[in-house]
Amino acid sequence: MQRAQSLIRVLRQLADLVEEEARRNASFAEKLDGILAPLPKRTGKGAGKRKLTAKDVPDVYAEYQSRGEAEFGFWLRGLDMVTLKGIVKVNGFDPSKLSRRWTEPEKFVPLVTEQVKARLRRGSGFMTARPNDGQKAESSGESQGRGV
Repeated sequence: MQRAQSLIRVLRQLADLVEEEARRNASFAEKLDGILAPLPKRTGKGAGKRKLTAKDVPDVYAEYQSRGEAEFGFWLRGLDMVTLKGIVKVNGFDPSKLSRRWTEPEKFVPLVTEQVKARLRRGSGFMTARPNDGQKAESSGESQGRGV
């Protein structure tokens, strides 16, 4: 074990020395890049994961209303994990955040379906606001004010 740690220390010192030389010497840096180009890039925690924003997440309320409950479930099963997790996060379907650890897409289908059904039953005040929804509400308020 001690031998492995000393080898790691030596390799880190060597890497630091190479990095320092690459900063000072442009020609050395170019040669080093040519040698290291075929290797995969260094990744940190979460690197390479696709991140979704609110506008990238599909409108599950519209999909549910256009497809119906059975077809909506099939549609959800066809989505990838990143999209499913994005749907849950953006719409606030899982306040306890239990779904963060889920790895099977099948677990998301009943959660999303039940939450969408419940919010549609309660009315639009309980649905997550979409960027375009706010613009429509403002324009409809303006037109109502002009008529009075």
